[in-house]
Amino acid sequence: MSYLTTEEFERIADTVTIFPVTSAELGDISQYSFDCGEASEYVTFLMQKAIPLDDLAVTKTFVMIHNETKELIGYFSLAADTVKLTLDEKIETDLETVDFMSLPALKLGKLAINKSLSESSMRKGYGSFVLDIVDTYAYEMLENGVACRFVTVDADIEYNADTPEFYTKNGFVVNQSRKRRASDKTVSMRRDIFNP
Repeated sequence: MSYLTTEEFERIADTVTIFPVTSAELGDISQYSFDCGEASEYVTFLMQKAIPLDDLAVTKTFVMIHNETKELIGYFSLAADTVKLTLDEKIETDLETVDFMSLPALKLGKLAINKSLSESSMRKGYGSFVLDIVDTYAYEMLENGVACRFVTVDADIEYNADTPEFYTKNGFVVNQSRKRRASDKTVSMRRDIFNP
C-alpha cells in the first residue's frame, strides 16, 4: 500500500537518482553532507560501515541524490530476512495453508533522510518513496526466482517514538510474534507486498 499518489511518486522519481553506495559514479561518500540530528549512529553507518558491509554481502546500501542540487537526500540498506507469523497473522494474509511459520522477506535495515537539506531539495515524501522502491526490489527478487512475500523493518523508536506511525501509514503492521521479544529501541513490523 503506497502512501504516495502516483503523481507524487513520479515527481520524486524525476527529482532523485538512486545509486548503490559503492557506485563509482557516486564517488567518495564522505564528500556528502548528511545530518540525522540526535541519531548520529545513522551518519556513522553511512560514512563508515555501509561500504565494508556491502563488500561482505551483509547489507546492500543505496543513496538518493537530488538531481539538481546534488545533495544526499537519504539512504536505505537492504538484506535478506524471514518473518515469523502467528496463526492469526497467517490467516489474515491468506497463508494459513503454508506449513512453515517463517516466511521469506526483504529487510529494510536502515532508512534515513537528511535533516539538513536546502530549500530547493526539501520535499515531503522521500521516506514513503523509499518504501515503494523497496517493494520494487522485493518484486525483482521474485522475478529472479527468489521467494519474497514481505518487507520487514525494525522501526527505530529510540530517537522518535512516532516512527511506527510512519510505517503504519505506509501499510506496515506490527509483527505479533515478535511482541514478546520487543526491544525498547525498535518495533518489528512488516508489509505484505501482495497487499496493494
